[in-house]
Amino acid sequence: MKKILTFLTISVSVFLLASCDKPAPTQLIDDTNNDYEVELLNKDLENQYYTSGSDTSGITQDITRITNLISVSGVKITNAIGTKYFSLAQAMFFDKSKPINYSDGRLLAYQTFAPPATIKFNGTESHIVPYRIKFWDNGVQRDTLIGAKYVLLNYNNYGQPDPFYFSYDASVSCAYYSLSGEDSITFSILTPQEITGTVKLDGNKSNHNLGVTFNWNPGKTRTITIIVGLIRPNQLHPIPIYKIKTEDDGQMRFPGRYLSQLPLQNFEKLVFTFVRSIEDHYGGYRYNVFTTSSQSIHSIVIDIP
Repeated sequence: MKKILTFLTISVSVFLLASCDKPAPTQLIDDTNNDYEVELLNKDLENQYYTSGSDTSGITQDITRITNLISVSGVKITNAIGTKYFSLAQAMFFDKSKPINYSDGRLLAYQTFAPPATIKFNGTESHIVPYRIKFWDNGVQRDTLIGAKYVLLNYNNYGQPDPFYFSYDASVSCAYYSLSGEDSITFSILTPQEITGTVKLDGNKSNHNLGVTFNWNPGKTRTITIIVGLIRPNQLHPIPIYKIKTEDDGQMRFPGRYLSQLPLQNFEKLVFTFVRSIEDHYGGYRYNVFTTSSQSIHSIVIDIP
């Protein structure tokens, strides 16, 4: 069970970071190649300002700017043993009058609540569960309950999975039924083509020349996002380092100078996560409009050579 949760953490933790501009990362644009952009997500690896694990949403925007969020995801996690598959659906409602801040006053998130409603994905009713976030604050990892959210999770038929299956290059139906009989809405969320990536490393950390070549199946979206992360020995949560935005054309080279800047000797594994996403908006009820996000995600975990 621990390995299952570790794999899920690796993947779910990148959702918020796929193109989130919080907490104001330094953007590094490669001046020798106009095909991609690179952002530095964590400048201080001992004091990371990011959220990870079950707190993330599946959205590829800054969720502090969103009032209501519906997110559906098809997830694959590949390591030396093989590949595991997950389907995840979530609904979150943020109370903008109740901010949650870091100790230095910066905004982390808003408290969430569960409105009196039933929410179904592909006809299956979602569960209301506690919504916890884990984050580093002033060098200390904190675990905070910020409210509740609606969730469906199906992972490799392990335990008692929910009967929700993410369909690629299709749509997921979502139905919001107010218990008062008012403000109900149904709509379809378009989903992207499945993304399958491969990673080829060359060089090594000792010579400070570790480079990466990414390959994936090209899709219909204009761009994809690739998150590069690190995992320390005996730890579960990856630290996201770089966010790459590139054309969805199937290949790119990530120069060794980016990884050579990192203290790789202090880490055990690299995590490369490919994200292909579609975002949209739906309106028509009193809690404001829905922001929707659907994504195909493939995370690849590799030992650092």
